[in-house]
Amino acid sequence: MNLQEDSGGNRQVTESAGYILKSWRRQRRYSQLKLALELDISSKHISFIETGKSIPSKEMILKIGEFLFIPKREVNRILLSAGHAPVYSELPISDAALKPVTSAISQMIENHMPYPAIVLNQAWDIVKVNDSASRLLSELGFSGHKNLLEAIIQEHPGSSKILNFHQTATVILLRLRQEISMLGDPGYLKAFERRLKERLFKDKEIVDLPEPEDGIVLSTKFQLSNHSLSFFSIIAQLGTVQDVVVSEFKVELMFPADEKTKEFYSVAHKKSV
Repeated sequence: MNLQEDSGGNRQVTESAGYILKSWRRQRRYSQLKLALELDISSKHISFIETGKSIPSKEMILKIGEFLFIPKREVNRILLSAGHAPVYSELPISDAALKPVTSAISQMIENHMPYPAIVLNQAWDIVKVNDSASRLLSELGFSGHKNLLEAIIQEHPGSSKILNFHQTATVILLRLRQEISMLGDPGYLKAFERRLKERLFKDKEIVDLPEPEDGIVLSTKFQLSNHSLSFFSIIAQLGTVQDVVVSEFKVELMFPADEKTKEFYSVAHKKSV
């Protein structure tokens, strides 16, 4: 999908609404006929919208956007391109209207103590962390980085405190590719993907998902001081929030993958109380 972005990574309205919708239909691997049948409209109407013979209504754009899981940021762009007002807000994170949501996010990561929790935006910038994650990032030498992908890309595998660095970075690479597919190939993520792949695999095209050592979960292993710690993550996303920026946040909750890690945090928590 050939999209233009400004210096902040925001896509500009440079194509017609029909062209953008066509790109997303193809991205999701739907024919005009199949999409028309799913939405209970005529394929001729889909064709007219995509070729510019018909300007899609606001309701039609939202209907197609919801079915194809088009990101809210892109739906706004399509609406603007068709001459409609955006329906999703794009407020500063400090805006009072977002207070209930931002408070809930803060509560979620604080309640996750003593284990690490981190909030990332769509570009993998670090938005918020709890105290445990702050200590972990500092131990890893990542505290000077605003972007988690940048920290991973610049990490030297030989001296990394991530014991299974290659496996962990491969999982991140595959997760990044999945996000690119869902988001329609935003250029800034594609640049990260290319750099991470070159760092890990150079000219190899196909990257396979690593096998979990215990056959159940893929864990990340850290060597921190004299302790070997192992975590798996559960990632939550705020898809129902009707604001572009906050809906793109990812809340990553890290859990102990073994009893040794669980015991380490249990002891550390008792000492801090």
